[in-house]
Amino acid sequence: MKFISIILISISISSCATTTFEPKDIIPELFDSEQKKGKIFVFSNHTDKRNITIRVNNEEREMKHTDIEIFDLKDGQNSIYSFRNRLDVEFLNCDDEPYTFDTEMFQDSETHYFVIQYIFNKQIFVTPCLKDVHINEERFLWYVQNPRNGTNEFFQDLTEDFFREFIF
Repeated sequence: MKFISIILISISISSCATTTFEPKDIIPELFDSEQKKGKIFVFSNHTDKRNITIRVNNEEREMKHTDIEIFDLKDGQNSIYSFRNRLDVEFLNCDDEPYTFDTEMFQDSETHYFVIQYIFNKQIFVTPCLKDVHINEERFLWYVQNPRNGTNEFFQDLTEDFFREFIF
């Protein structure tokens, strides 16, 4: 009987263990210097349970929280725009226009990295909106390995903004 109890306890403890993954196993292009040339990597770190739409160089895709999408980088001007879509109305982007960049401005970069996050737009009280942030590879990998969890972050940011704006 003791032996069966030990086995059952061992099974229950091992079933509660979390699985870890290596991003290079899921997205090998991100870690291969030749395959990532001429690409735009986008990490969705928006914490919403609902999908968002991302448009990169007129190509649209749906993204969930913690998804990574890969797009081809064009010579010259490139654009990225994240938004929510309801009844063919695009909304919730902080800038209301795509973020555009020209590859000539970044001649030393053959790969570009973006993170999409909710931030607080202070122009319309304190409403969250989607922001497309152009970052370096090191920061991108940090976000991929440390995504937002969304449990209390919204209220924590709201409280911090409130204290910063109104109390101090």
